[in-house]
Amino acid sequence: EYGGQELPGTEHLTWISPSPDGEKMAVVRKYTPGQNDPLYQLWIMDADGTNAELVTYNTGSVYWHPNGNKISFNYNPHTTPYTYIFTFNLKTEELKLWNSKEELFFNKEVEYSTGWFSDGDRLLIGVDAKAYQQEYERGIYILDTTDTTHTGPHRILFSPTQLGNNDRWVVGIQYGTQENPELNSNRALFDLETSKFTWLTKYSYPSDTLRSFLGYPSVNPQGTEIILPRYLENAWQLFHINEDGENVEQLTEFGGNEVSWTRGKDYFIFNRDTHKAPGARYIPYKYNFSEGTEEPLWPSLPDSVPDFPDFSTQNPIHLINYVD
Repeated sequence: EYGGQELPGTEHLTWISPSPDGEKMAVVRKYTPGQNDPLYQLWIMDADGTNAELVTYNTGSVYWHPNGNKISFNYNPHTTPYTYIFTFNLKTEELKLWNSKEELFFNKEVEYSTGWFSDGDRLLIGVDAKAYQQEYERGIYILDTTDTTHTGPHRILFSPTQLGNNDRWVVGIQYGTQENPELNSNRALFDLETSKFTWLTKYSYPSDTLRSFLGYPSVNPQGTEIILPRYLENAWQLFHINEDGENVEQLTEFGGNEVSWTRGKDYFIFNRDTHKAPGARYIPYKYNFSEGTEEPLWPSLPDSVPDFPDFSTQNPIHLINYVD
């Protein structure tokens, strides 16, 4: 059996995303082993896992701009329930906040970004909080970063996790409505071009316990392949499903979770717990979809994880100074 808390002294990289040109990696490190703070550190490093530099912390998912010079990421101060959307230019170091400003439509701290459209101007936005003192509904929106205009909600009560199939599909979690309260929190697909909505899962569980059995769906940015983690026989495994929610094949047998897929790549990256005993030891793996093969992402590195420099040598951006 696998699972449990991370073993002492081991790394847990919750998000790993290669740049479009394949030269860099954006990595979210859960914490420094042996320390509890700061959490969810955003590092940029060379593709081989070397030369890591700390950008900031308390971050979630990270998405590369199509030109590779910019990233979008979500900031969540661990002392609050709020989420902020930032973009950061890696060359000019220009930092922009895209919500919680009075001059913007998204003037509350309840939004997050789930990736760039291929034009490099628009961001897919999720509003994932109760509509308290805000003039817009929960759901899917699109923000144009060139003039701050928006469209949406394209689908209400939908929490997007990734944009795929050449900017056409959005996969994520659909929350219950009066019409389908029993399907609350099931995984779903929304077609931005046709507005067609499809359930990917149709499990009925009390409350939100569904989260204990299914992970977040991930879709190929330039294809139709959907990957869904599912907890099966004491371990997370990865499944390839189609747009109708039908299982195509089970991809992993020895565990897999926390999938990230970058535009232009024929592979996705996931985490595997390689410690067959109580307690987890997460190793990043790469799954080559066209070949159906998998291998550690950094087999040449000790323990297949990067050697991070000491936190005291870094000069991170303290984002709390930008949102207060």
